[in-house]
Amino acid sequence: MYLSKRKKVLFCLSLWRLISVFVVQTSHVPDEYWQSLEVAHRLAFGYGYLTWEWMEKIRNYIYPFLISVIYQLLAFLSLDHVTILTTLPRILQAFISAYGEYKFYQWTKNKWTLYSLCINWYWYYCATRTLINTIETACTMIALSIFPWRDSNVTSINYLWIIGFLCMIRPTATVIWLPLCFYHICTSSQNKLKLIFHYIIIGIICCFSSILLDSYCYGILVISPWEFFRVNVLYKIGDFYGTQHLLWYIFCGLPVLLGCYYIVFLLCIWQIMKHPSRFYHQAILLIVITWTIFVYSLLAHKEFRFLLPLLPMCIYICTSCTFPLNVKFTRRARQIFISLLMITNVLPGIYFSVIHQRGSLDVMNVLHKEIVNANNTTNILFLTPCHATPLYSHLHVNVPIRMLTCEPNFSNDTNYVDETDMFFANPTGWLDRNYNSNESIVLPDYVILFDNIVPKVGEFLKHYRTVSRIFHAHFPQTNYGKYIYVYEHVIENIVNFNK
Repeated sequence: MYLSKRKKVLFCLSLWRLISVFVVQTSHVPDEYWQSLEVAHRLAFGYGYLTWEWMEKIRNYIYPFLISVIYQLLAFLSLDHVTILTTLPRILQAFISAYGEYKFYQWTKNKWTLYSLCINWYWYYCATRTLINTIETACTMIALSIFPWRDSNVTSINYLWIIGFLCMIRPTATVIWLPLCFYHICTSSQNKLKLIFHYIIIGIICCFSSILLDSYCYGILVISPWEFFRVNVLYKIGDFYGTQHLLWYIFCGLPVLLGCYYIVFLLCIWQIMKHPSRFYHQAILLIVITWTIFVYSLLAHKEFRFLLPLLPMCIYICTSCTFPLNVKFTRRARQIFISLLMITNVLPGIYFSVIHQRGSLDVMNVLHKEIVNANNTTNILFLTPCHATPLYSHLHVNVPIRMLTCEPNFSNDTNYVDETDMFFANPTGWLDRNYNSNESIVLPDYVILFDNIVPKVGEFLKHYRTVSRIFHAHFPQTNYGKYIYVYEHVIENIVNFNK
């Protein structure tokens, strides 16, 4: 009976995540393609575009390599169609996320914790994306479920294998797990020297395996976690992509992720501090959360997704420390809170999953159909912010593509401006230098750009006709637009222009 109940929970979670694969039709951040699908496509099919992170060797190949194996199997079975190539990795990620939720539920034994996690808008938004942060969150939940807490019956250290490879994939995971590993060593009844020896052995095996895979894929000896630390921390390259104030995670990051639960979380902190022995696990996790946010806050570059692995811990605290608080609230007040919780998660969940920033993916569908129907070699120019769309993983056709780049200032030039900023500062000047004044350069067959740039490059677009106008977002980011346009080169226009 108990076994069938467990299977039912896992089945429901898997179905919930599988449905979300097809519900979520928008893009979030470039990394969900450029650090996974694009890299896997190049590994499997031998062509594609790699961003500067892979040129600088700061990324780990474990996750893209896994996806590339799927791609190679699909190619062997002649099933490497674009729809399958873009959907199957997300289905894999959906099952991994569902299993992470299932193991987390096994540990917490709290249905309300599971419900709250499943309806959380940001986790729903990210749970099926091929993001390293999503993998990190799922692995964190799995590892927590088999973590040897002092008052548990778990004595195995198998969680270290998950954490070892996770830290290779995502070096910043070390920040989250450092206090938990320290706690384990201090509270374990095992021989301390023997336990530390096991830590070292597992760490060496995970590190050596990762180095072997990275060195094979890069073609040269590489220790990617060190390169990641060197580039992102020592040289602070991440600051190039935007900075936030010191308390951004506290006053912006956590409130957006937790929604209504943010107030509850603050109340639970008070409860834990008041009764630390009563809320033992919660107190340990609160230390982990506080430590992680403290370290992350010291880094100038901040993003919502960096907090994603902490989200299950926060929700667990919010749903397991509130029974003393429930006594103080009337039934009516609890009903109002639950209604607010549903509304503040369902509405943003639907909006961000179905509407906001969907143009980045829709435009690739249009381009793929155009390229497949074209009888000649197609040349494509993206005049969008760098990495605004996926590329070969969503085209699966080896055609020449040019896009605006945004490499960091590795040479430490005083007046450095990347190509993207250079274009948006003077679009006409950039097109004159790269196309209009260079007769040896062939004009691209297709041009993709946002509507905010169209009026500024009207002269250049006289050679083109509009193929498609695609909605992108109601509230676009800087240099993005509400619509994204696809223009096709018309030869007749060139002839008339020359006359």
